[in-house]
Amino acid sequence: MLLIFLLPLFGLAAAYVINLLWPKAAFRGYDVMPFFLIYACQLMTNLKGEPSFLPSAFLLYFILILLAAVKWAVVNKNISLGRMFRQFWSYLDACSFFWYCGLLLVVML
Repeated sequence: MLLIFLLPLFGLAAAYVINLLWPKAAFRGYDVMPFFLIYACQLMTNLKGEPSFLPSAFLLYFILILLAAVKWAVVNKNISLGRMFRQFWSYLDACSFFWYCGLLLVVML
């Protein structure tokens, strides 16, 4: 149970170290947070004894990403793959944070 709370803190520490090592990089330190948060979410579902949220959450995430990709393909005829991948990873950062907070609330109730 302690690992559920420590993993996001380890992720924040890793993000801080990455920002110190590469301050002008194209990626940001918090881009490593999904690796820590997704595992913490899996630990919460294992603790609660309920089915994992990950398959349905990732399905929803990829549906949203496909819709965004189609929109960008229609709007911008010349799509930058790097820019699109960066935007998708930013979505994953935000989604994993909200999944973690939501599951934490569910586990506490």
